[in-house]
Amino acid sequence: MSALDFIPSSLAALSISEKEIVLPMKEALEAVDYLERHGRHILGWEGWVKTPDGRVGHGSAPQGTVSLEDYSPAEAAGICRATIPEEAKVWTADNPATKESLYFCITVRGQSKCRS
Repeated sequence: MSALDFIPSSLAALSISEKEIVLPMKEALEAVDYLERHGRHILGWEGWVKTPDGRVGHGSAPQGTVSLEDYSPAEAAGICRATIPEEAKVWTADNPATKESLYFCITVRGQSKCRS
């Protein structure tokens, strides 16, 4: 089972990964809300960047969270809702001239770890 099976197809179609939830900030936050509402335990997130030529990787992206496994699903979702926008703001300020786009890989219990 792919992590994309855990979210609506409208969000899954926006992922820059064929198997993982890797979305822009607004859609990543929508996915967090959806996952929480449907009882999925988010284990963490990490930043990815997409270059203008379509390459993806970690590059200058935010590190993300440490494991959220010991938190309740609601607490883990809340941490993601707080830290994703904070880290996006820092990344944008630190990279004002970048042509890269920032994405967030969300890891959910029942899927393999995010990789680029």
